[in-house]
Amino acid sequence: MRVLFTYMGAPTTPNEIEDFIFRFLYDVRHHIGLNVPGAKAIIKGIAKARARQVKPHYDAIGGRSPLVDYMREIVKMVSARTGHEIELGMCYSRPLLEELEGPFDLVFPMYHVYSSSTTERCLVKIRELFGDVRYVREWYQNGKFVEWVRENIRVGLRESGFENPYVILSLHSLPKRVIDEGDPYLKSHQRLAKTVMEAFDLPWEMAFQSKFGKGDWLGPEVPEVLKRLKEEGVEEVLVYPLSFIVENVETLYELDIEYKEIADELGLRYYRARLNHRNPLLIEAISEVIENASG
Repeated sequence: MRVLFTYMGAPTTPNEIEDFIFRFLYDVRHHIGLNVPGAKAIIKGIAKARARQVKPHYDAIGGRSPLVDYMREIVKMVSARTGHEIELGMCYSRPLLEELEGPFDLVFPMYHVYSSSTTERCLVKIRELFGDVRYVREWYQNGKFVEWVRENIRVGLRESGFENPYVILSLHSLPKRVIDEGDPYLKSHQRLAKTVMEAFDLPWEMAFQSKFGKGDWLGPEVPEVLKRLKEEGVEEVLVYPLSFIVENVETLYELDIEYKEIADELGLRYYRARLNHRNPLLIEAISEVIENASG
């Protein structure tokens, strides 16, 4: 069986940032009011300016995002476990979907929670390129995946040395209008968070990161929560990026550097639990979901 693992993608090096932003914005120009004469030139200008803003984030984490590399590792491990031929294809960064050769028997999104802003955007591109293909809609309810998340948090708790931490489960934010239109992203993550945290006797809540652009986005943002917790007398905070499965610029820069600086300024003890994509629990979870979908 040929399986296509898909994701919107991410720039691996600073040289790829501008191209990634352009591809993304041009693809969604109808939804952001940029489907106008001269759209390409306008979007190129926006992408160039945004790339200048983002480049220092890459410099701060060593000049390279590991997202694509780590997803390739997952592909290799799942392929070895299942015996299936697996390709990785991204919407807006290499390896690009349009550079792959079909057909595929199954599409597996590297998003464990479905959203029209992520999973569906990939599926639309895949249908345009390869026609209708069976796909996994979401997989956050898989028991081994839930246990993988719990194990990442347990490791983080041990490494932090915290005695009485407050847990923040961080999610990539979305515009509120997307949720108001019926997108299940928020409710699915709320269910996942509740299931995960049933294994811990700790106070916790969800917060949001990576807001991009104007308008109302899901909140509160992590910095807001950190400031409130300080006012409430909390001393130790453990953050876990619930909406991701591999490390990326949002975790390595935003959570590890930007938000930690805020916590340090507030006098909070702060630790961010890691995403161990090599843990067999994650590989078993993905393999199990694929086998169930192919049966």
